[in-house]
Amino acid sequence: MSSSRRPSKRPTAKRAAAKGTKAKRPVPSRPSTPAPSSRPAIRLSGSSASSRLTIKPGVPTIPRPALELSTRPRPGGLRPLSQVELDEDEVLVDAFDATLDGVKVRITAVLERTCVYVSRDGDRKLARKDDLWVEANKLPIRRRALT
Repeated sequence: MSSSRRPSKRPTAKRAAAKGTKAKRPVPSRPSTPAPSSRPAIRLSGSSASSRLTIKPGVPTIPRPALELSTRPRPGGLRPLSQVELDEDEVLVDAFDATLDGVKVRITAVLERTCVYVSRDGDRKLARKDDLWVEANKLPIRRRALT
């Protein structure tokens, strides 16, 4: 036999019919690689190819109403932030300085009873409004524009 093909040891339909048994169908094998998708692959840093991030412009949004400066006079002097009274249409804008335990900190977010500040380590932390001392006449308070 000069051919490199070996005869199959599996029973074929003709052999199975002759023997009176059913032939087994071969089980389809699953591909070892995933099917290609329509989205481009994400490349991680450190890969041989340079990766780029593409930012697509979003749907244009409605511009926010402009914030007006508050004209209400406020007394000067240090006081806890919890004692600064705001009207219903006034907003305390983020990013202002306060004193916490004798250390000057930068307030980045104002919540109902607490504020988020950035510590000297660069970590974000919470502080109660009672513990933050500010000068009320220097706070960035804005009035909401009613439209």
